[in-house]
Amino acid sequence: MLNSLWWMTFYVLLLFTSLLLGIRYGTVYKKKRSWESSGIENAIIGIFGLIISFTFLQAGNAHKERSANLHREVNNIDMLYRYSRELPDSMYQYTRHMLGNFLQYQLAYEKTDDITTFSNAKKISDAYWQKLRRFKAEATPEQVDIVNKIAGYFEQITAAVTSYAYANYERTPVFIMFLLITVSLLIGFLVGFMNGIKTRVHFLVPLIYFVTISLTMLVISDLNNPRIGLIKPAYHHIQAAYDFIKQH
Repeated sequence: MLNSLWWMTFYVLLLFTSLLLGIRYGTVYKKKRSWESSGIENAIIGIFGLIISFTFLQAGNAHKERSANLHREVNNIDMLYRYSRELPDSMYQYTRHMLGNFLQYQLAYEKTDDITTFSNAKKISDAYWQKLRRFKAEATPEQVDIVNKIAGYFEQITAAVTSYAYANYERTPVFIMFLLITVSLLIGFLVGFMNGIKTRVHFLVPLIYFVTISLTMLVISDLNNPRIGLIKPAYHHIQAAYDFIKQH
């Protein structure tokens, strides 16, 4: 829920409201009494910066892991296809057809988020594995070596695809996001208050805080949810591999 677009819109409104409430409370407070700084305001903001850095790093690493899985998949597909050319023509054509359909379903899954396309890709890979085992049982010693190499690359492909699919639904723990949101709202109130108690209210610092934190939270949310976000791993390597296999 904390990664949905409507929630982030609601969060931006909450952040803006916290700043306004802080400014309002500061203007009322200075009319009744004087304010003395406790000296720990900077420490509180520093702790908040550490929380943001930790969450940002975690979301960024998850994005890198998704991209690494895609690159690993394409590299193994290239190697599998290269070795499949040394097999008899019937097995080579079957491998080529399997890879084409497998990549087609994967690309469809990325565009539509239809889980059935991912299931179809898995059925194709399972059928190919059974076919490869039967072929190995009847193959010559030279072909067995090639099949063993193909089997190794095929296992790497399925492992990379599975890891990537699961990684798409891994999120920063809800409690960490809740902590980040709560602290940002409290700091927003503090920033507004510290400007509201001044003789003359300056809106530049609250504005900078609002823009900076809003964009930071939006980027974290986007990295945290590639299914609906704008920051997605590049699929052009998968598309290029699919086009190459279809053309050759």
